[in-house]
Amino acid sequence: MFPADFLPQLSERIILRRFIAQDLERFVGYRQDPRISRFQAWSQFSNEDGQLFINEMQIAKIGIPGEWFQIAIAHKESNQLIGDIGILIYEDDPTTIEIGFTLSYGDQKKGYAREALITLINSLFKLSSIKKIVAVTDIRNERSVSLLRYLGMQLSYEQKTIFKGESCVEQVFKLENIVS
Repeated sequence: MFPADFLPQLSERIILRRFIAQDLERFVGYRQDPRISRFQAWSQFSNEDGQLFINEMQIAKIGIPGEWFQIAIAHKESNQLIGDIGILIYEDDPTTIEIGFTLSYGDQKKGYAREALITLINSLFKLSSIKKIVAVTDIRNERSVSLLRYLGMQLSYEQKTIFKGESCVEQVFKLENIVS
């Protein structure tokens, strides 16, 4: 489990924090956007789904192996939700954490995802228990592939799969903490 003060985290323009009730409309909005959901596991996402999700994330413990936890990404000044980052500590290897990220369409191409991920990665590697960060993306999601490479993540392997009824190639990137 992560320390109680793991969230919130601040950077120049964003805050990483728990979800709050006021996030519902924007959260459901980008989860319903087909441009965003194309490369994500969800397809349909209702207001009820969003409310249940936010309620769960408000009380969930961070860093439980085998359980995803979503971190809200918000503008620092307005506290308005712009996206989220999922984290999962692997049960079979608790030194490895998988990340996944989503940003609302209107907030893309502004460096927010890069800023949020750099902030999170630096914080994760400060935890003595985390040695490796993994990210999985569809090769067709060129922006995500580019961002992962920018972050210094190395392509570990790729595999052909079927995702949402379409044949695709998933790429698995990794970043290892070289500081002992």
